[in-house]
Amino acid sequence: MERDELEGVATPEQLAAAVERSRDDLARLQHTHEHPTESIRELTYKGHHIRIVTTYQIEVDGAPITGHLSLTHEGTLHYHAIPNQEFDSAVDMVKRIIDLSPEGLTPAEPGHGGPPHGGHG
Repeated sequence: MERDELEGVATPEQLAAAVERSRDDLARLQHTHEHPTESIRELTYKGHHIRIVTTYQIEVDGAPITGHLSLTHEGTLHYHAIPNQEFDSAVDMVKRIIDLSPEGLTPAEPGHGGPPHGGHG
């Protein structure tokens, strides 16, 4: 299919309708986990085996962000529920999750943003 043909069948309205038709299938991609997300990277360098385990526990307004998350060898993050994007930081990824949330995450009331972390709010 040529680009101009693709543009004609991929209007915002058509994409929104496709998302709506696939809502149940898409919801299965965002299943919860009982544990923090863990990403394992392994490589060999100058004959040494390197294994890096990175664990993420992400919350927004005290609610956990769940789903598969992986870290590339280059250090970028990939979130399974947003398959066509990589992020330079976890903060950028969470901002995008908030932007794309179908329910629209609303800010917590002042003083209700969850427990303080490490002695600072």
